[in-house]
Amino acid sequence: RLSRRGRTIIFSIHQPRYSIFKLFDSLTLLASGKVLYHGPAKHALEYFSSIGYECEPFNNPADFFLDVINGDSTAVAASKEGNRPVDTGKEASSENGVAEDNVDSSVVDLLHQKYLSSSLYQSTKEALGKVELGRGSKQRLSKQEHEITYANGFLTQLYWVSKRSLKNLIRNPQASVAQIAVTVILALVVGAIFFGVKLDRSGIQNRVGSLFFVTTNQCFSSVSAIELFIRDKKLFV
Repeated sequence: RLSRRGRTIIFSIHQPRYSIFKLFDSLTLLASGKVLYHGPAKHALEYFSSIGYECEPFNNPADFFLDVINGDSTAVAASKEGNRPVDTGKEASSENGVAEDNVDSSVVDLLHQKYLSSSLYQSTKEALGKVELGRGSKQRLSKQEHEITYANGFLTQLYWVSKRSLKNLIRNPQASVAQIAVTVILALVVGAIFFGVKLDRSGIQNRVGSLFFVTTNQCFSSVSAIELFIRDKKLFV
């Protein structure tokens, strides 16, 4: 429902079942910090078939991809027996000389090299190059003034955070109604206590007391915002 309303959905998911996998538009496969595939999800099986890794009938594509990356697939075994993977360099193992858990580093290196030589990588690289060229002039201007550390400016961030907070208030009316009720009751109590204050020395002291009470009340009421931050801390981070 969210995607149909124009939202971009990004999943980081481990071994999804086929009913979930077939809903994906774009798929990125990573292993040992290397990209093994990035492109349309519906073309992933076709791509692996083109480089010699055939998915068995009735096998879940997500399971097949993980098996290939981990070196557990029958397609990998057949590939090793038929024609051994070509040594693509000195990266047969990880940086510490030991392959990562359950990951065949030689297969990962081979798949990574295959992807780098594929048309999918070239098209992605060209698209990224166009984006970088478009941003180039803007970045030169911004670096002259100050270094920008966020993708969006302060006003954009303020707009979206404020919009989200407003939606939270609208979707949880009980909290806002309770705050309004408490504020109105306190206003009536304070107004009744300091009603009819005279214009003399005692009146000045009474007004100072009322200002102190109102200021203290506002300070303590704003502490309730901490509860919201604690509850949504993971989302903020």
